[in-house]
Amino acid sequence: MNPNLKKVFIKFLKISISVVLLYFVFKKVPFNDVWRTIRTSKLIYLILATISFLLSQIISSSRLLLYFKAQSFNLSSKSNLVLYFIGMFYNFFIPGGIGGDAYKIYLLKKRFNWKTKLLASAVFFDRLNGLIGILCWIIALLMLFELQETKKLIFVFPIVLIGLIVFSKLFFQKMAPIYNSIFLKSLLYSTLIQGLQILCVLFILKSLNIEKNYLEYILIFLVSSVLSVISFAGIGVREFLFLTAAKFFNFNSKTSISIGLIFTIITAFIALLGLFFELKKKDFNLNKS
Repeated sequence: MNPNLKKVFIKFLKISISVVLLYFVFKKVPFNDVWRTIRTSKLIYLILATISFLLSQIISSSRLLLYFKAQSFNLSSKSNLVLYFIGMFYNFFIPGGIGGDAYKIYLLKKRFNWKTKLLASAVFFDRLNGLIGILCWIIALLMLFELQETKKLIFVFPIVLIGLIVFSKLFFQKMAPIYNSIFLKSLLYSTLIQGLQILCVLFILKSLNIEKNYLEYILIFLVSSVLSVISFAGIGVREFLFLTAAKFFNFNSKTSISIGLIFTIITAFIALLGLFFELKKKDFNLNKS
């Protein structure tokens, strides 16, 4: 299959999955009911949630810069941040067009004539490190969950967590040795990024007057972050998983779906910063550090 046709097909498939999942969710629980729940949420906690998410994206851009610099692509921090938000905008609001990561690579190739293959490698391994960070959080929280319950398997989780980190480091060392020296530092960034997004979810829970089952909600959110790759910008997957969890844990369905939808709205709001930078792109010169 032609590479361009393959990319179009994958995007179409992801959008289709998002649409189907949203249709299923709002067929079970009417959108108006969910929206009424969101309208009653506390604004101050939504503001704090938005700030937490914004900080996570700023740190995420810094993590990507580590990978660029490992390839000797010495982009300035300001230029990198501008590019990051532009890419975020393209990823979220331009489903049928060029992807945000591809657009960043295109702009850097055009401006500095840096090799596309090496730029793509930096972006890919940055994303992979982020996924490892999410898995680390999932394992750690499952350990806490087990600690609250039977405690029978509590010794397993530290072994799994250490095993994941060691295996990941060996994988990076084998497949991309150039990033070996920054692996642990970038993994620390990844855990901090995910920690801020967890804080974002906690503020969303507070805004909806949810005072218990925080651990379950956060685990659902983290699983949705891993599975978000199968849909467009994670839309649909989050809401579907929160609906499914509502049935499993006997949560309020409207409130549970609202958590996923509010996170999607916050993501969209922050992604709009990329539109500002895209419109002002001529006033921003991409510079090396």
